[in-house]
Amino acid sequence: MWRKATARVLPWHSFRSWIEAMRRAPRDYKCSYVVVLNRTDDLRELARYLSTVGLDCEVVILDPSPRFLFATNARTLRWVGRHLHMPGGPSDLTRAATAVASCEKVIVAADDIRYTPDAITRMCALLELHDVVEPQDYLDPLPWWSGLDAGRILIHRGIEPQPDHGETFAFRRNPRHARSDTYPAADLFVRRAPRTFSEWLALRPKLAGDDFALPVKTAFFMSLIPLLILFAVSGGLQLATGYAGTIAFTSIALAVRGRLGAAPFFPLRTCLFAPLWVLERSVSVYWALFRKLSGGEGEPPHTAAPDRAGQRVASGE
Repeated sequence: MWRKATARVLPWHSFRSWIEAMRRAPRDYKCSYVVVLNRTDDLRELARYLSTVGLDCEVVILDPSPRFLFATNARTLRWVGRHLHMPGGPSDLTRAATAVASCEKVIVAADDIRYTPDAITRMCALLELHDVVEPQDYLDPLPWWSGLDAGRILIHRGIEPQPDHGETFAFRRNPRHARSDTYPAADLFVRRAPRTFSEWLALRPKLAGDDFALPVKTAFFMSLIPLLILFAVSGGLQLATGYAGTIAFTSIALAVRGRLGAAPFFPLRTCLFAPLWVLERSVSVYWALFRKLSGGEGEPPHTAAPDRAGQRVASGE
C-alpha cells in the first residue's frame, strides 16, 4: 500500500521539472541543494517541496536506505533531483556534499527543513561574503513535544545569539579564507517540520549523548536531579522547591531573552517550555549514559554542521 502511494507523486509536474533540470548547466543554478534522506514516510510531500527548490537550484538527494528501499524511493525522487545511494549515510557530510554538488555554493539540509525561495536567495548572498553560513531553524507546526525543542532553541539563543546546531547549513566548495569563516545568520529563519512523537522520543538519548563532547554542559545537566534530591533530603521540601523554582525562572528568563528578534517564529508560550526541556535533558543525559555503558548506541541519522574548521559541531540539542 505504501509503495503504491509513493509511485503516484505528481507525475507530470515532477517529469517537467526533471526535463528542465537536465537542460540546465551548473552555472544556471543559484546553488546546489543537498538533502539527506532520513525518513521515507512522506516522500510525496518531500518531492513536492524539492521540485519547487529545483526551479532555481541543483537538487541532490543522499539516500542511505537499503538497496531495495532505495529502488522504491527512486520511483519518486529521481524526477526531482539526482538521487544517489549512500549506504550507512555520509560519515563526513561536508565532504560528501562537496563531492556530489556541481555548484560553488552548496546548501545542506535535513529532509524536514523547508526553505522559502527568499531564504535560499539570502543564503546565496551571504555566501558571497562568508565561507560557511548557519541559519536559525524554527518549528512549525508546534505540537507539545516540539515545544520543548523550541524552548531549547530559545535558551541557547539567550546564552549565545546564534544557531546552536546544524539541521541545515551552507558553504562554499572553494573557501575564500585560509581559515573557514563561519557566519551565524541568527536573523535568517528556516522552517523545520516537527518529528512524530515516537521519532522525537527516540532521539532523546542520542542528542543528550552528543553533549558528552561538551563536559561542562554534560556535568551541569547530570548534577540537576542529584542536587534536587540532596536539597530535599537535607533541607526539606521548601529548599528543594526553591532550587527547582530558581532553575525554572532562569530558564524562562533566558528563553525570553532568546526570543528577542525571533518573536514572529516563536510564540510567547514557547518560553514556558524552557524549564520542561531542562528537565527532559537532565533525565535524557542519564539515559544516554546507560546506553553508552551498555553498548546500545544505535544512532538515528542526524544532520550535522561543520564547525569553524569545517568539521562536525557537537549538537546543542
